[in-house]
Amino acid sequence: MQPMQPMPGMGMGGSYAPMPPAPAMPPAPGMTPGSAQPVLVDMQHPGEGQPSHTVEVPETFQAVHHEEDDIPLWRPFGVGLMEDLRTKLPWYLSDIKDGFDTKAIITVLYLFWGALANAVAFGALLGEGTEGYMGATETLLATAALGMIYPLLCGQPLTIMGATGPIAAYILALRGLGNAVGVKFLPLYAWSGLFLSGFLFLGSMFSLSNYVRKVTRFTEELFSVLISVIFIYSALNYFIGLFTDKDAGEGEAKAGLLVGLLTFFTALSIRGSRNGPLFTQWIRNRVADFAPVIAIGLGLGLAWALIGHYGIEKVDLDFLPLNTEGGIASTTLGTDVRPWVVDLGDIDGAGIGLSVLGGLFGFIVMFFDQNITVRLVNAREHKMKKGFGYDMDMMALCFCTVLLSILGCPWMVSATVPSLNHCRSLCFLGNESNQQPEHDAAKLEENSKKAVESIRSIMEREGVLGGEDRPTLLKRSNSHSDLVKKLHEETASALDNLSLPTGTGITGCLEQRVSPVLVHFLILMSLLFLRPVLEGIPMAVLRGLFLYNGWTNLAGNEFWDRIWLVITDPTKYPNKSFCKITPLWKVHAWTLLQVVLLVLINVLMRSPASFVFPVVIGLLHPLRLWLGRSGYYTAEELEQIDSHF
Repeated sequence: MQPMQPMPGMGMGGSYAPMPPAPAMPPAPGMTPGSAQPVLVDMQHPGEGQPSHTVEVPETFQAVHHEEDDIPLWRPFGVGLMEDLRTKLPWYLSDIKDGFDTKAIITVLYLFWGALANAVAFGALLGEGTEGYMGATETLLATAALGMIYPLLCGQPLTIMGATGPIAAYILALRGLGNAVGVKFLPLYAWSGLFLSGFLFLGSMFSLSNYVRKVTRFTEELFSVLISVIFIYSALNYFIGLFTDKDAGEGEAKAGLLVGLLTFFTALSIRGSRNGPLFTQWIRNRVADFAPVIAIGLGLGLAWALIGHYGIEKVDLDFLPLNTEGGIASTTLGTDVRPWVVDLGDIDGAGIGLSVLGGLFGFIVMFFDQNITVRLVNAREHKMKKGFGYDMDMMALCFCTVLLSILGCPWMVSATVPSLNHCRSLCFLGNESNQQPEHDAAKLEENSKKAVESIRSIMEREGVLGGEDRPTLLKRSNSHSDLVKKLHEETASALDNLSLPTGTGITGCLEQRVSPVLVHFLILMSLLFLRPVLEGIPMAVLRGLFLYNGWTNLAGNEFWDRIWLVITDPTKYPNKSFCKITPLWKVHAWTLLQVVLLVLINVLMRSPASFVFPVVIGLLHPLRLWLGRSGYYTAEELEQIDSHF
């Protein structure tokens, strides 16, 4: 049997499926029998001075390619989950060994601060909205516990678990619903979480994640902008409230705004240094990785410098609310007011019936939030080799949600921004992996030949280059500018398809399970032993970080780019496929529809009917399918404006 050929670009395209050891279990589609002799797959070919990175893999693996169009919306009970297990379990030992690579350790050191800041910021937000019943302590515990358990059970361990804007918004909506109908919040939340876990279990067993894998940019980009809007709205609402709240003094308002803006602009500037001219690319990448940490440090320094100079009476900043009097095991309000285990009997039958609906709507939000993030991490551009496991992810989330619901801690999912930061920090860039396996080189040569032939045919068709029976130059049918445009488009398409490595391009990824466990273990240690230190963090710093997360999450989002297209100079249009659609009003109409839906979701989230905003999210993809069949847009136009991500 020939050695295993790992498929480039795991994300939505392929995975490894091993031959089952016993004949009683039928092999997954595409598998062939073989020996169990291990072979070494050289996943990274480092440049000079770089350590090699190899993975021992049983030779029984055969690549199974899943075309997006061929993925069913659901699969029979347990079939998809078993295939995920056969795909991922043989890599498990490799996932542990690779986690002790230097690149993973460096990632832990900087990602810890970002994950901690995210947990603290959302904890403060939830604490304000739930009157302390679910505050920073509960959020930190949920982040730490789930973040250590989930990577050991899931199919894609590179995602970082944490609170997210949509989940936090739904929890607050559930709180408002409980108040409106006279049901206590924590029992309603816990029962909703248990039913939510049941829906996650069914979603895993019937492979419902396949639905999200068919989702296009229409839904993904709108959902991503929604996350940014939640971040930015929360930050701006806080800073404006400092000046409108009668209880906030003038010193607090001015100092809070100054500290928040310093945190935001510092993080943004340092992040932008990645493409600057100073130092080497490696140094710029490492400094940019620590942008939020450096910004938080400067924000803290300025806040305490102002307090030291003017006094705490004049600079009356509000700080992160944590209970340090009850010891390391205390909740935010104290265990005498709010115990760790929720009393599931403190609710009537009508409340339990309402929690079924609460669990269903929560499932919609979590389903999209979780799977869209995992799919972004699994993207082909990250050059992963070990396959995916969407059903394993859902099952792991099911177990963890049961635990969080009983403890009254906020539900967690794969947070988009930290997950992508984690994944990209583990990617090999440029000459860190500047060679390719032999089989990849052969495929590259084949694709390169096709690209050259395509460019040659264009030049022959335009009369610039004669064919075999036309050795002399012919008269051009179009101008030089038209020819250059065609060649540029063809060359750009070829480079994209070939995924040629460049100085800062991704050439591989260190896939392992250790770094996320270590990151969340450090968060647990912070909760247990650094509460007094965390209490010294001003809320203005955290809101500045919210503003930074929201703004940077918009980068590269085509929906966001198209919003500004209507006031952009036509000569400055981006080199994007949607700019080639004629007439251009079709692009503006598409964008306007997304804007209307975004506004509708945000209005619902802040209205008495906030409980139902997940329904609109769930209807986004069916609406997109209707647009595709309505005839307003051709298949070519839909591919240009709304291809699969």
